Amino acid sequence: MLAAARASPTALPLVTFSACRATLRSALLSGHPHRQLASPRGRTPPQPLALAMASAASAAAPAGPAKPREEPPGMQSEAALLEAFASLPALGKGWAAPAAGGHGVRVTLQLSQRNLPANSQRKYLTTFHLNEAVLEAGEVEPSPPLEQSGVLLYAPSPSGRRTLVVRAGSGESSVVLEVWDRCRLLKELHVPKALHGAVYNDGWFGMGAAWSPDETRIAYVAEAPAPARTPEWSAPAAGPDGKKPEGAAPKGWRGQGEWSEDWGELNTGKKPPTLFVLDTEDWAVQQVQGLPEDASCGQPVWSPQGDALLFVCWEHQSELASAHFPQRLGVVFCFNRPCSLQAVPWPQAGPAADGGARAVCLTRSLGSAFSPRFSPDGTSLVFLSQQNAISTGVHSATVTLHSLQWGDAAAALAGGMAPPPRTVMDTVWNPATAADFPGLYCAALPEQPFLPGGHTLLLTTQWRSLAAVVAVDVRSGQVTRATPANGASWSLLAMSNGWVLASESRPSQPFALFAAHIPASEQDAPAAAAWGWSALPLPDAEPAAYPAAVREALADVATTVLRVAPTTPPTNVGCEAVVLHSRSAPGPRPTIITPHGGPHTAYSAQFFMPLTYLVSLGYNVVLLNYRGSTGFGEASIQSLPGNIGTNDVADCVASLQAAVDAGLADPERVGVIGGSHGGFLTGHLAGQHPDRFKCAILRNPVCDISLMIHVSDIPDWCYAEAWGVEEARKRAGARPSHEDLQRFWDVSPIKHVGQVRVPMFFMLGAKDRRVPMDDAKQYINALRRRPDAPETRVIVFPEDSHALDKPQTEFEQWLNAAWWVKRFV
Repeated sequence: MLAAARASPTALPLVTFSACRATLRSALLSGHPHRQLASPRGRTPPQPLALAMASAASAAAPAGPAKPREEPPGMQSEAALLEAFASLPALGKGWAAPAAGGHGVRVTLQLSQRNLPANSQRKYLTTFHLNEAVLEAGEVEPSPPLEQSGVLLYAPSPSGRRTLVVRAGSGESSVVLEVWDRCRLLKELHVPKALHGAVYNDGWFGMGAAWSPDETRIAYVAEAPAPARTPEWSAPAAGPDGKKPEGAAPKGWRGQGEWSEDWGELNTGKKPPTLFVLDTEDWAVQQVQGLPEDASCGQPVWSPQGDALLFVCWEHQSELASAHFPQRLGVVFCFNRPCSLQAVPWPQAGPAADGGARAVCLTRSLGSAFSPRFSPDGTSLVFLSQQNAISTGVHSATVTLHSLQWGDAAAALAGGMAPPPRTVMDTVWNPATAADFPGLYCAALPEQPFLPGGHTLLLTTQWRSLAAVVAVDVRSGQVTRATPANGASWSLLAMSNGWVLASESRPSQPFALFAAHIPASEQDAPAAAAWGWSALPLPDAEPAAYPAAVREALADVATTVLRVAPTTPPTNVGCEAVVLHSRSAPGPRPTIITPHGGPHTAYSAQFFMPLTYLVSLGYNVVLLNYRGSTGFGEASIQSLPGNIGTNDVADCVASLQAAVDAGLADPERVGVIGGSHGGFLTGHLAGQHPDRFKCAILRNPVCDISLMIHVSDIPDWCYAEAWGVEEARKRAGARPSHEDLQRFWDVSPIKHVGQVRVPMFFMLGAKDRRVPMDDAKQYINALRRRPDAPETRVIVFPEDSHALDKPQTEFEQWLNAAWWVKRFV
């Protein structure tokens, strides 16, 4: 997990060590450390000066205990460049609230930087005022950054007058709740563990907190208290008054108690999420009553009058989700888990068992409903649905948008029936052209998605190989692109009173801020001309403030999106490749192809630090959006289940050939890198096409589905992707048949392990529950058992899960990836 150790300064005379540091700094600032990497195949790159000096000093030093060698060797300049890239800030969330006097809005941005020594993300806030004068000047004056040290949740109220800050507790407290006014702390509350556990702010169960319309109550999501515990053993028994006798006594202890299921990957050991409300009038925290039993609850939002609390409910045992699986299945990135939109009256009379009201379901006709949002006038409730994923079993599909008239739906709280939701935006099966809208692909609506007119909703969605902000007319379902189709990916950050803030990202640009002010006359249904985006340079976050080597590297990165013709049926669905290449060195270069995971996700043409870093080292990088990727219509997604290991592999090869034909890839010098399902494809490419590649790097890969089915938190994925939708419905279950296991083997990379001839590098997370590392270890053992086995290397990160995204883990794996391709490509 830790980055490779550095040589001790005591191994060299001080002057020599300083000279080495100066040499490395010179190489970094020159901006050309990549010139050593892309050396002709078979030629040993020249030894870096610092390494040569260290070797000479070691030879002259007195003999002593042998020191462990440092790996990867000879990567000082690449490590320095990667460290410079890792220092770049990333833009997270944004909030906008009306400014004092009604002139413009006050914007708060949350940014982050990697803190490599602490192996964490350093998050911080900055604020600025946005109005017409700022747009005209094209310059903002942000506040000094305020680091959010120890903050688990930050939730400003819609007016911007109050803010909830949640920090981790200690001792008998699970969390500390802080409620701030604009200039002072109003109250600090320490929540006991007996009331609830840690807060959920994971972007799915919990997304910040929900303020009531009058901003006196705050609903949030936290772990439910443990339902049972063991007795306290060895300690003296409590008396009739419930108190223990005073004085000296043996120390008591409690056992583990019965094991309880959780939601799998990234939720290990967590109790189910449920709802709590903090009342700022009496400063009491209470657990919401009347919620469904044996269920998880999250994503709370208050009704327009504050007389009901709406939320999303996930049943733990749902026939719709796991009719043949007794266990609770993983939920992270698994949008095929059934969920419903429910509501409970407020204030509460008491527990349901004592006659209090129970929650009522508002979306019985749908198997999926999440991300509820109210229109500004409170008459309409909109939400998203992954009904396509529910009905087919794929883990992510085209999203649909629905609405309810709140006046009619609220009748359900009084014992009536909620009407069926109206579909605002339905599934797009197969867009006629690349310019046509392909359907919705998003995981949540913005906190405040509506323009003031109440009829236009904004959201960020995948649009083929780009991300875009679109405007949806909730009356007609008409969709228009609000951000320009300029080859960049756009993301909505915040909205308030007709002011819209968005970010633009490219592989050569981490982010750039833009703002638009929609005139009142256009807010009901803005025309395309209304979106006049103005750049808002953020001081010290612009390229001019980057390290010189990074600034030069980014300026040299160009992007080309290639449309790829599939070579296997069906050939009428979308397939694209995003090629990152050099502006200054046109033509073929050593190439790395990288298929994404999922498989039902997609690459966007936006900044992803490790891949831009590889381009700066002298490689062209081809991002593969094979058939089955999101953003291309539902027909593309549904074409892949039952064809994994075949169609997706063929698309990877066809995309590489398209890059070769476009003069953007050297067919003789190609490596492949992939994680999860991308690792599955990397293993397949190395086994099915061993002559096309020089090396392979696999990050938490799916290698053997016949093994994965028994250990993964998503066994349903194995059936859906290996067999296809219809056959999976018949077969899915906790006891796979011999025929199932044979099918899983046949579509897995391990079937082709005997044909692999390229050097293989595996990077594994020991806490991965999605594709536990035993899956890859079995493949590695089979590979190494061969007498002619290629060179194989493995790194295990003991504290990492499936994403391998801790800062030190990210640094070590991509530096090793650079070393691997430097050696073999």
